[in-house]
Amino acid sequence: MRPQDFGSRTLPRRLHAREYSGQHAMDFLARMWPALAEADPAATAYQDAAWLLAWARHLPARCEPLVLAAVDDGDRPLAALALARELTPDGRTCITALSSPASEQIRPVGENTDAVSVLLDHLPALGDEVLLTDLPDSCLLARQAHSRWGVPDAQTLYATVCLPVDLTALSRSTRREHTRRRRAVQALGERVGYHRTRTGTQLLAAFDTLEDLHHRRNALRPPDAHAPDLTLPWRQVLNDCAGLAFIATLTLDGQAVAAQLCLHHRDRAYSLITAMDPAHRELSPGHALLQMLCEDLTSEGYTALDLGRTTAHDGQRNYKAAHGATWTTTRTYTAPAALRPPVRQPAGLADAGSRR
Repeated sequence: MRPQDFGSRTLPRRLHAREYSGQHAMDFLARMWPALAEADPAATAYQDAAWLLAWARHLPARCEPLVLAAVDDGDRPLAALALARELTPDGRTCITALSSPASEQIRPVGENTDAVSVLLDHLPALGDEVLLTDLPDSCLLARQAHSRWGVPDAQTLYATVCLPVDLTALSRSTRREHTRRRRAVQALGERVGYHRTRTGTQLLAAFDTLEDLHHRRNALRPPDAHAPDLTLPWRQVLNDCAGLAFIATLTLDGQAVAAQLCLHHRDRAYSLITAMDPAHRELSPGHALLQMLCEDLTSEGYTALDLGRTTAHDGQRNYKAAHGATWTTTRTYTAPAALRPPVRQPAGLADAGSRR
């Protein structure tokens, strides 16, 4: 599908919306997106072109990548949002964020008020259902959606740990617990090891370990709607964007007891999946690994580790608060039906659907 313009309404600087889908979206992500992301101080690893291209390459057959951009009269993009468009079996089109639900922060690149307003104006026209998840409450798109679309469908706590971790700022009981756990690990001496991957080969090998730990931990637990979905094509995606990711692993007697997958961008790291061996709860391997990871990242100049979406169950809040997490929220919005004009079904997806 070729790029398409939408509507005639203009704002200051004569901006208008343009849609890029399929291969045109891939080209935009490869050629134009990186400059927008580099110039945007609020962009995260989840807005890195390599991350988005990796997920775009591994979309299901009924989906296509879609980029909505706000461009000026010279076709120069000032802001853009990466999306995926799915044609459902009943012929409806559903729009979600590209890389969702793996990404824990969804935002446009280009924090320009007028340009983001153009994106918001045209989002409802993109599909029968337009769902925006995990918008940070501080980003322009979330603030404008709240102002014009109303109350979000849902809000989720989001945790960030500033580095280095300031233990003196924590409560006395939390400091005592940190000391107790550290001593328990130190008492094991050289039986305990820590490693962080540095190459793509190491990353993929460590992902196999992480996946095994995740399955073991969750084998006897009821299904958790908020747990990372390991049925997604994680291995293929990580193979495509290995330079953005690492896995930290804690071992006991040479066997992995905890592992944590993170992305990194500038001076910040983003935790995506954590898993630990339930047979070693007495070691508190998740806490021990997080302590070592924070120290490791601090030594390399990182200033923050995002621990991401945080639910009220399973002790997540206490676990993250014990490392001095600061709290923000992310919001989920569905574009109001009243703002949605009739949608023209994309020809490329329609043909793909009829062939299946």
